[in-house]
Amino acid sequence: MSIALEMKSISKSFSSNKALDDVNLCVNSGEIVALLGENGAGKSTLMKILCGVWPFGTYDGEVWIIGSGDPKLKLADLKLADFKDTREAHSAGIAMIHQELSVFPELTVAEHLELDRLPHWIAWDELFSRTQQFLDKLGFDLKADVAVKDLSIGNRQLVEIARAIYRDAKILIFDEPTSALTEQEVRRLYQVVDQLKEQGKAILYITHRFDEVFRLADRMVVFRDGRKVAEFSAFQNGHRVQRQELEPELISLMVGRSIQDIYPKRNEIIGEELFHVKNLSVKTAKGKALVHDLSFSLRKGEILGLGGLLGAGRSETFESIFGVLHGSGPRGRKYQVQGEVWIHGKKVDSTTPRDAIAARMAFVSEDRKGSGLVLRQSIQSNMSLPAILAGRHELSNSNRLWSFIYHEKEKEKAGKWTQELRIKSAHLGQAVGELSGGNQQKVVLAKWLMTEPDILFLDEPTRGIDVGAKTEIYQWIQKLASRGLGIVLASSEMPELLGICHRIIVLKEGKYSAEFSAEKTTQEEIMKAASL
Repeated sequence: MSIALEMKSISKSFSSNKALDDVNLCVNSGEIVALLGENGAGKSTLMKILCGVWPFGTYDGEVWIIGSGDPKLKLADLKLADFKDTREAHSAGIAMIHQELSVFPELTVAEHLELDRLPHWIAWDELFSRTQQFLDKLGFDLKADVAVKDLSIGNRQLVEIARAIYRDAKILIFDEPTSALTEQEVRRLYQVVDQLKEQGKAILYITHRFDEVFRLADRMVVFRDGRKVAEFSAFQNGHRVQRQELEPELISLMVGRSIQDIYPKRNEIIGEELFHVKNLSVKTAKGKALVHDLSFSLRKGEILGLGGLLGAGRSETFESIFGVLHGSGPRGRKYQVQGEVWIHGKKVDSTTPRDAIAARMAFVSEDRKGSGLVLRQSIQSNMSLPAILAGRHELSNSNRLWSFIYHEKEKEKAGKWTQELRIKSAHLGQAVGELSGGNQQKVVLAKWLMTEPDILFLDEPTRGIDVGAKTEIYQWIQKLASRGLGIVLASSEMPELLGICHRIIVLKEGKYSAEFSAEKTTQEEIMKAASL
């Protein structure tokens, strides 16, 4: 193997906060290096330096990269990466697939792939044909002429991945690339990463999922508090290290403490029926069925899992119950919603989110940055927004002519939940967009808990957050269940469904497929129900 990238003594500070402290990292051509650590450990900052987001001169240390397409180059043939911006990094053969999607909703998939090279006059047929052939070769189920705004979160993630590969970069950075993908799409991505490795690409892979680490990585580098604290080979005596042998040590190094059980003990006190959905159906304006004749119930203190592949109807189930899809839904689409929602034995009309909040329902959506948070607003404002919109009089007073917010009460409640959920921030007035992914997700959870719900819908609640934050959220889910809340949790991670839920309902193509006791089933049974 030959060296493709060497980062020497990299340090970076933001005011008094040292984000990176004397970090050294080397990656070879044809090698996959997994970067591990909690959110805020320094992984993304290091990659932003490599990608030119933080230009040369704004950090200490040096970055050297392979100087041409020849994978046999040695260290002496590397060149200093003194990038002024991201464009220079792209031109030097570096591409990054970001966890938070950086797509343009109005553009087509094809335009995204050729965004850096689109001419003033575009031959559309040629563009669509050329890019469609590339997508088909990758095995991604995407249409080149479709606007990104009409794609699901998972398919938008595939566009990001395809765009990076399309540039034929020499150094590829994957930042949580599978956070919104189904199991089937994840397996396809693994094949693509394997192919890139065989082609001699240097691959840096940031993930919080250990199954990905032990499936893909050749080496594992652990970060904590801005420092590189350990490095491991994924092989011993020519064979891959078993996950159970190394995972506990990796977790301990990442979080600075031992985590014996990621999943806490399930709540054992299950009460009477709290919530019931009868014959729920969701169709697009053109009559395409997204959810068909779905019925299920939920009891107090119960955590009900909702499994299924991408497009199975999990998010649409939540959005229709919560009133999001009635009338004009997301992205300006029209939907037809039928069915009944019963809470405490009474039929509820929840045709708007305001109705749903008034009925003591809460909904943590899968896209925390797109629909869960107002990134430029403060932590305090984000937390109190649903309660104020629902007209909770302890936080605001309003009539047709005027309204005002009780800011001291708002601050008191926001401070209480910030402390209880251990949200790491400078102060309540800090913009929520400045927080790490795990702390942002805690803010989303807190804002709904401030509405004092009886029923909580969680759609991919741990997507893209580190193992430490995941563990804290799992503990809170069980704590809420023990207080009598009914919780419905949709997740693409089957270990999460099995570890946190009491029952699991599997959807297939919008229909009820099967139901399992989480303690008595396996991942294989769930996958079979979701796909066969």
